[in-house]
Amino acid sequence: MKKIIFIILIALTIFTSCTNQKKTGVAAFETKDKHFTFLSSKSPYPYEVTDYSSPPKNYNLVFINYVGRHGSRHLSSSKYDKTLFELLSIAEKDGEITNLGKELKDEISKLMKVEEGNYGLLTIKGKKELENIGRRTAINNKKLFSYKSEVIAYATYSDRAKESRDEFLKGLKKEINSVSITSNFYEEFKDPYLRPYDIAERYIDFEENGEWNSIFNEYTKREIGKKFDKEILLKLVSERFYDRLEKGEFKLKDENGKVKLKNPTEAVSNLYNLYIISAALKEEGLFEFKKYFTNEQLAWYESIISIEDYLQKGPSITSLPTDIIAPLVKNMINSTENGLKNPNLAGIFNFAHAETIIPLVSFLEISTYNESSNNPTEILKNWDASTVTPMAANIQWLIYSNGKDLLVKMLQNEKEVAFPIKTNFYPYYKWEDVKKYYQDKIEKIGFSNDNNLENDIKNLKENF
Repeated sequence: MKKIIFIILIALTIFTSCTNQKKTGVAAFETKDKHFTFLSSKSPYPYEVTDYSSPPKNYNLVFINYVGRHGSRHLSSSKYDKTLFELLSIAEKDGEITNLGKELKDEISKLMKVEEGNYGLLTIKGKKELENIGRRTAINNKKLFSYKSEVIAYATYSDRAKESRDEFLKGLKKEINSVSITSNFYEEFKDPYLRPYDIAERYIDFEENGEWNSIFNEYTKREIGKKFDKEILLKLVSERFYDRLEKGEFKLKDENGKVKLKNPTEAVSNLYNLYIISAALKEEGLFEFKKYFTNEQLAWYESIISIEDYLQKGPSITSLPTDIIAPLVKNMINSTENGLKNPNLAGIFNFAHAETIIPLVSFLEISTYNESSNNPTEILKNWDASTVTPMAANIQWLIYSNGKDLLVKMLQNEKEVAFPIKTNFYPYYKWEDVKKYYQDKIEKIGFSNDNNLENDIKNLKENF
């Protein structure tokens, strides 16, 4: 009898597992890795199986508009690894390095071998993230793709954005063999939608000289940060060498000749950046950069990145960083309207960067992510970079029709979220209400809803 019960329990376990697999058609559960914490915007994509609300009676999905960040990537360039390795090499040469410092130097050497030829590109994990999102998009919307066989996909000029586009489409095609794809990318400095921050001259000046810098710099100079910097470095080098670093003896440069390490704060910041990127490199090799930090220290260094992202790219102390994304929101509205007129077009899919997703989430007023503050404590209460813009972060508008009226549902990282307007059937909203809300907002900012790409570029250059 016990044996029969055991067999039944095993069968139920297998059935449940298969049901979950069928639900997504891919890995049933992609969780955050507990080995990696305090990763801020470098968090790998945190997918969990989700039960979606059924649309109102007689409404069917007719169109998808998607904007996403690239997947988990390698280091963007040779800077954090190169400069920290050189610093430790000097310390070793001068007899000022500890045994733990030597371990770190060897670990960085291994990382640099992995990174050679891969800087800026997707990791194995990053490719899988996008492929899986593409597969789930197909599986969760099979009915749409059964009668609409065309999709359009755009990327920025960046290689990792193009890779992300292509991996997503690969996943889509694994589930929908008959899909017809038009694939494209925007040229550098001619992309007012996915990279407006390259074009908007006022914003470029704001990045360098805006008032946010003083708030950010004041935060980073808190005594707790200096204490942590010293604690970490004295595990790696002698106190004498630390004093040399603090006095400005070293000016170590990245591959482009820009100084990236000249003081203790930058040395530890570089180490933290190696740690947070290592979460994306598990398939290439497990790097143990976390052991050089306590959780309290990691929380501090994560807060620095989160506050910088918020002030520089998010709701900030001025609306400028968010306003420059208005052309993208307008493009989402117009491309949806035009797409609905094409009986064969299932959706438009865009692949970009954290600098695109952060202002977009703020502009769309998702959750608390549009609330402006100049108080770092308040910012950290309302701003979670690992939710706003993890690797492969995405915003999706799903349009439903009953043959007469249109509804829209919004997903953030494949979870249902609210628009900032009223509805009687959450998470579904009248398309006309959503469209009008954002069109009014876009016009108040100074963009015509009828502008074309060239006019949007001109307006960004001259007014933003």
